[in-house]
Amino acid sequence: MATYVQTNVGLYWGGYSLASSFNAIALNLGNSPQDDTVYGDTTVSNASGLSTVTLEAEGFWQSTTDAVLQASLGSNEVISVTPVDQSAGSPSIFSKYTTSSYNPIAKGEVGSMMGFSLSAEGRGEKSVSGEILVIPATYTTSSESSTNASIGAVSATQSVYSALHVTAASGTLDVIVESAPSNWSGEATRITHTQFTAVGAEMKSAAGAITDAYWRVKWTVSGGGSFDFISSLGII
Repeated sequence: MATYVQTNVGLYWGGYSLASSFNAIALNLGNSPQDDTVYGDTTVSNASGLSTVTLEAEGFWQSTTDAVLQASLGSNEVISVTPVDQSAGSPSIFSKYTTSSYNPIAKGEVGSMMGFSLSAEGRGEKSVSGEILVIPATYTTSSESSTNASIGAVSATQSVYSALHVTAASGTLDVIVESAPSNWSGEATRITHTQFTAVGAEMKSAAGAITDAYWRVKWTVSGGGSFDFISSLGII
């Protein structure tokens, strides 16, 4: 089993790439069990409760990052963490969060780096462990993801989720997610993202059952545009 040293973690916060300001990120997945112990039980029993998703992070203060984080307080943001690197096929963990606290001067000792800390809570979506299909780069022409990912089928109790972060925008960008039963033919559109003309992010899903095992992202850049974006896909 592979292990990793964290040196090139990516953090995509809505329409911004903020990893260069952060030096610690923790994702916490949990459940709130509910006591359902009854007469006759010899041990305490718990039923599965609501799932929880939280994010804790720290970093070094920068004015541009500070403006983004202050504006995110109480707002709904799509956040993606790429824990290994930003290569195609590398892991991407994403969900929707609401920033609950932001401490812009968490470390203010004399002679030390000025740091910040923050907390964000899940916004009614599960945390999705997926993979990167479109690497973060500048795109000026219409194309498709270079790798047709064999992510697998979507069962009747699952959904496929797509996270799209647009970090620079000029023109018009249309992005869709396709699946196919083979590599590559017989494709069908499964997810259509909202058209982008400005920076931003979106997380959309499609419910199963979908028997196709192969997936790719296609995009159209029009209006003489140029876009920086990253796209990830996962099934849960």
